[in-house]
Amino acid sequence: MRAKIYTILFAFICLTYYALFIEPSMILTKQNSFYNSTNTDLTTNLRIVQFSDTHLNNKNDIRKLSTIVKSINRMKPDFVVFTGDLISDIRKFGYEKEVINLLKGIKAKRGKLAIYGNHDHGGYFTEQYEKVLKDSNFILLKNEEKSFYFENQKVSFIGLDDYMLGKRNYENILNRIQKNTYTIVLAHEPDIANVTKNYPINLQLSGHSHGGQIYLPIFKSLIMPPFAKVYNRGKYKLSEKYNSYLIVSNGIGTTKLPIRFLTPPEIISIEIKRTH
Repeated sequence: MRAKIYTILFAFICLTYYALFIEPSMILTKQNSFYNSTNTDLTTNLRIVQFSDTHLNNKNDIRKLSTIVKSINRMKPDFVVFTGDLISDIRKFGYEKEVINLLKGIKAKRGKLAIYGNHDHGGYFTEQYEKVLKDSNFILLKNEEKSFYFENQKVSFIGLDDYMLGKRNYENILNRIQKNTYTIVLAHEPDIANVTKNYPINLQLSGHSHGGQIYLPIFKSLIMPPFAKVYNRGKYKLSEKYNSYLIVSNGIGTTKLPIRFLTPPEIISIEIKRTH
């Protein structure tokens, strides 16, 4: 009996150590590929890299961000998108210059875009977040669209404001989607897909959930944050009518508890392949 107790205790200590010190330090790259829908005029392959939920708080987080920047640049993306929650608490954020220099160092052939997360609006950080992103050469979208034209084709990004603390007047911008344009929606909370799936989008990119940080499939609805209850990790088919998909990133950082279990930090690499 005593041997069983020691075995259980040892396993618990090992799992706790792993969740506290090993998995949170991992940075995996997840690959996704999509073929361009036939109703758009995209004719060349595109690579989009998404990172999300960095929740920067301390010097170790800054070092992790440096590693992320190097990983992104090795992928040679056409576009880089950040889907919100740069920091966790403005009172602990004292690394603005370092963050700007690192984010400015991200290289994208065609553009870098970002949106607000709930933490980016919280604690009176809204204006400072805008300054950090713009000083880092990111295009910050708040219920706005940014289109890119190249090689006789058009790709549009629609950035939606944060659902929890931002302005939810999404219909105004979603109603302007052009069906012959490859359209990517950036939305921090993934459950916004309950709205966007009714529009002719091709792809939605979200974060917010952290995959639950501790992934327990049986109890996942309990550990997922608000507005990440329906869609919370991985890839989903949103609409057969529009052939649209959603990707939800595990993100990079943590909140509340500095632990991760079966939800390693990840960078998402997405290849949009041209129509055959």
